[in-house]
Amino acid sequence: MSAAIKTHSLSRQLIGGVLLAELLCAALFSAVAIGHEMHGRRRAFDVMLRGRADSLLGAVQDAEDPEDNVTVDPTELVLPAQDLYEVLSPSGRVLGHSPASSAELLAALSASRAPGTFNFRVGRERYRAVRFEGVRVIDREENGGYRRPVTVLYAAPTRGLWHGAVEAVWFYIAASALLLAVTGIALVWFLRRRLSPLQELAAIAGRVSTRSWEFVPPAAVLRTTELAPIALSMEELLKGLQLAFERQRRLTGDAAHELKTSIAVLKSSLQLLSMSPRTTQQYKAGLEGLLLDSERMEELVSRMLTLARLEEAAVEQSESCDLPSVVREVAQRLRPLAELKEVTLEISVTEACAVAMHTDDAELLCSNLIVNALQHSAANGRVSVVVQERGGIKGVVELRVADRGDGIPASALPHVFERFFRADRSRSRASGGAGLGLSICKAIVERSGGTIHIESAVGTGTEVTVTLPALPTSA
Repeated sequence: MSAAIKTHSLSRQLIGGVLLAELLCAALFSAVAIGHEMHGRRRAFDVMLRGRADSLLGAVQDAEDPEDNVTVDPTELVLPAQDLYEVLSPSGRVLGHSPASSAELLAALSASRAPGTFNFRVGRERYRAVRFEGVRVIDREENGGYRRPVTVLYAAPTRGLWHGAVEAVWFYIAASALLLAVTGIALVWFLRRRLSPLQELAAIAGRVSTRSWEFVPPAAVLRTTELAPIALSMEELLKGLQLAFERQRRLTGDAAHELKTSIAVLKSSLQLLSMSPRTTQQYKAGLEGLLLDSERMEELVSRMLTLARLEEAAVEQSESCDLPSVVREVAQRLRPLAELKEVTLEISVTEACAVAMHTDDAELLCSNLIVNALQHSAANGRVSVVVQERGGIKGVVELRVADRGDGIPASALPHVFERFFRADRSRSRASGGAGLGLSICKAIVERSGGTIHIESAVGTGTEVTVTLPALPTSA
């Protein structure tokens, strides 16, 4: 017992893939947005630090002492109590510092000697600081003022910065989750709606079986560019398969009926011979009848095998024949039959004209058509066979076989190509026909990509027209 095949839902895979892609996009968007937010907040924080540090530079005043020093006037400063600052002279002397700062904090602040921004930590508190060298001009009205270089260090705790960043992170996460939920529901609905034609096609195809061939593609499937070719191909394929199954079923039934009839005739003939003593001549005549019936059964089986071969096998590219030459040869072989029937056989063919048909099949086609015409022609009648290009059109060959015989009733014309159909069943045993001749002709013609058509009128005659695609002749 073979292992069960695991099945996968295409719609679920597509929906899952789209949702996963959307989730990745949302995550990437959130990461980029958070990174941008953090970068913006850090730059704003640095600008704030530099602004507050610049205000320190403005608070540097003359100390009015004999050494002509400068100092930081705390009355001109309005700074947050938790911030740290320190102003140093070029010699390293502290000109001023934040009043609430401990020695540990000031030591950590002044530990960096490089100008610019930097981070440091004291205990659990994190700080971001800026250090720059500035020049304070004092007493501008006296000789243009005095330039006093100083070093400014300013730091602020970053807990407010990270608190705002965390809030922004949660905002982006919540917004992305909400957006993902809304768009996810919309995408699921949209994908299910757009995939509904595929599901309808799968449901209809799943109902097809050897007992039910009905396959009608929905309008939504036919309107879908990707599905329409598949649906139309399946519809055409199933029609062909249904026709083939019905043809095989009908062939089996008809063949069984024909063989049963022939076997019944053979059995009754044997029973008749065995019912009472017969003379040698009577036995001889009975055996000749039995032999004739056996030959008829053999011919029937042979024709059935020929028909099956023609309907199943495709034309090989190498198969070709010269149709005018085949017609001449077949006509030459059938002239004794025409003379016996006292029917004039007229042949009119063009020059070499190749068609995609095996020579044996072409001979069988021409022989069946001409024999039918001869058998249904009255004495002193005429049968004409013409091979020519159809209407002067290159690439199309036309074969016409016409007689002036009894004709075919209009009610029988639609059925003449059906297996075992005979318009006049009373003549079947006399002519030896089983009703397969025209079926074989049609199979040969269709196998070569051509068409066959019959026009007939009772008392006027019958004309069979075969059109075949011509092959290019070599120069």
